[in-house]
Amino acid sequence: MESVVFWFIVLLGGITIYRLLAWRMATPKARVTLMLRRYRNFARTGLSEAESLFRVVVTRSGWKDLPHGFLRELIARLKSKEDVIRFISLAEDCGHVTQRFPGIAQKGNVDEAIAEVACLLARFGYELQQEGRWKEAEFVQKLALPLCPECYFTTLPLAATYYETGRYGEARPLFERGLAQLEKPSGADGATAQSFSPARCLAPHVELAGLRGAYRGKYDACLREVGSKGN
Repeated sequence: MESVVFWFIVLLGGITIYRLLAWRMATPKARVTLMLRRYRNFARTGLSEAESLFRVVVTRSGWKDLPHGFLRELIARLKSKEDVIRFISLAEDCGHVTQRFPGIAQKGNVDEAIAEVACLLARFGYELQQEGRWKEAEFVQKLALPLCPECYFTTLPLAATYYETGRYGEARPLFERGLAQLEKPSGADGATAQSFSPARCLAPHVELAGLRGAYRGKYDACLREVGSKGN
């Protein structure tokens, strides 16, 4: 009887330890640590940073089944290993890897596919922004920006986050770039980015005219702040 109790306790302890380790491995910090370790292992073999990051991505569940051209383009646009790893972690937390990316990645036009990804991030960042979660919004928006730097829905929301957190010097060029992007006519350079409406990439209730007015107002206020600090 004592032997049965002993082995029951051992089994219960083993299950508890397994669950604890599994939970720890699933945390963002543990995930990032693991990816950095794998990246360094690949880099030590003489592979380039981009190739090492690609090898890291395709070792992860869900990612390895996505088109390699799509993955390489994501890595190329994000550029730094830190941003690539942050992007992977965020996409996995949001469920995009299995729920959204497979359909997006099948698009024939890779630029449009990457813009779709930027649109997803922009919408999430905008939601965080509306809740006043500025640091989290900035984290997401800074990942969206390099994916589609010519898209108003990546430049203007980040400009607004900088503005709301008092970083007027950083906000100003993004406002100017984003407002110019809003004015691009259909069919001009960047037409792919302009095919994404505010209702699609920011929030359902957002309309172009209202968006233009709101960001123009913030830009004007930003200029006054920059001017007052320069005097």
